[in-house]
Amino acid sequence: MNFKQIIKKALILANVSLFGLGSFLCFIIAVTESKDRFLISGIFLLLFTIVNNKIIKILVEKL
Repeated sequence: MNFKQIIKKALILANVSLFGLGSFLCFIIAVTESKDRFLISGIFLLLFTIVNNKIIKILVEKL
């Protein structure tokens, strides 16, 4: 495995584990507690995760 692939996989794993897990927890709280603000926060975190993955792929290609 080359250096680019290792960096790409590490950054994507960190991104999904931080923001993806946060998004999942926001959705769980929104459903169990009926809090709309957590649902909105979960959606924004999910979108942020997707955008970060695209940014990571673009940055790794430029290395």
